[in-house]
Amino acid sequence: MFDSVQVRFKHTKHWPSPFANTREVPFVDSYLTVLKSIITDINTEYFWFFANFMDLKTVDIDYIPEQHEKNQIHVWYNTHPLGGTNKEGNVFLIPTKAFKNQCNDIQFLRDFKDINYHEHPNLFQNWIPKTAFKLKDPYKTYYESEPNYYKWLHNKDIDKKNIPNFFPSFWEDVKLYTWGKTNDVILVPHKDNIKQFYDFDRIVHYDLDYSSKLMDIVFLSYDEPNADENWEKLKAKHPRAKRVHGVPARTLAYVTAALKSETDYFFAVFPTIEIDDSFDFTFQPDRLKEPCHYIFHCKNPVNGLEYGHRAVILYNKQLCLDTKKPGLDFTLSQAHTVVPTLCGTSHFNVSPEISWRVAFREVIKLCAMKQTVESRYRLKKWCELGKGPYAELVQRGALDAIDYYEKNKHDQDALSLSYELDWLKQKFNSIS
Repeated sequence: MFDSVQVRFKHTKHWPSPFANTREVPFVDSYLTVLKSIITDINTEYFWFFANFMDLKTVDIDYIPEQHEKNQIHVWYNTHPLGGTNKEGNVFLIPTKAFKNQCNDIQFLRDFKDINYHEHPNLFQNWIPKTAFKLKDPYKTYYESEPNYYKWLHNKDIDKKNIPNFFPSFWEDVKLYTWGKTNDVILVPHKDNIKQFYDFDRIVHYDLDYSSKLMDIVFLSYDEPNADENWEKLKAKHPRAKRVHGVPARTLAYVTAALKSETDYFFAVFPTIEIDDSFDFTFQPDRLKEPCHYIFHCKNPVNGLEYGHRAVILYNKQLCLDTKKPGLDFTLSQAHTVVPTLCGTSHFNVSPEISWRVAFREVIKLCAMKQTVESRYRLKKWCELGKGPYAELVQRGALDAIDYYEKNKHDQDALSLSYELDWLKQKFNSIS
């Protein structure tokens, strides 16, 4: 009887060993790492080495290699159509002396000089569960579904028939696997305390063809004189666009837009933006990142700045609904990512009031945020006299904001008033 070693993986059904006196060892890093840790304790010419998620009842445990096979690693792998065929299997008969001679000179188990692969159509292994995730929060699905040594996650909007016939290899370090241009199929190993799938050390990606559901487009307008015209342009080019109009409270406006959206993310388009023809409304959120908002760049025609101010934003619907007290900025109050792609030009200087309030509002935020070289530069540009219609009102709004901030910088409630359109209207009327 040869020695035997069973590798125990956490969070999977454990199959009993068919051998007497089997040693159990935890899985660490890779099979090669485990083998190096136990090889000095092996006392027989060969030894069996297998994972605890394998049922060995159909394996010939009395197998004896032929003379010409004596220095080969013998590995049995599943060839069943539902087994995720992978020649780098999980049941081995290993020649002890030959392995000792080579183990310190190879980087991966597959580098062993001579490996004999045995096909086995009835070799049973625990199947990896498949769970659909909602795009708004794939991590919630990952954590709330039952733990498993690996689990398949797939976007609920794609057919799970797209999941490939694949089984991970443990012949090298554990990895996260992704498929498709938007990573809508993910094979995830178990790991505690991750914030996003990028927290895994190794990610391997494969091509896979499927169609991705487009995100809704929501046009948010209040009293802008060019709103109707820009809405008609947007609707003509993107028929899936929807509109939210006349909601004075900014938080309520974003929540209303989120409720109007039928997708887990939605593009928010503001009425002052002249959208570039090249802007891509097929953009998709990164499935491997933590749920967040995506802020694009927009050009300011008055001062020439290009950053996220008044730009198109791809909002995470759930994060919008969860935002109750946003502070000075609704978008920045949640996790967000800047996408340095120009979405268009914001022609906000369409009336005296709107020109002033947009500048006032933005400069309050610039004053309140952590100061950097970039934020100070933007603040400087807002306070300079720009060009175009109502440039003087834009500058006036910026200077009024600095004055207001200096007087109220320790009063958060006073600063938060700059977020409300009705208060801004009253403020403008009081100084005009």
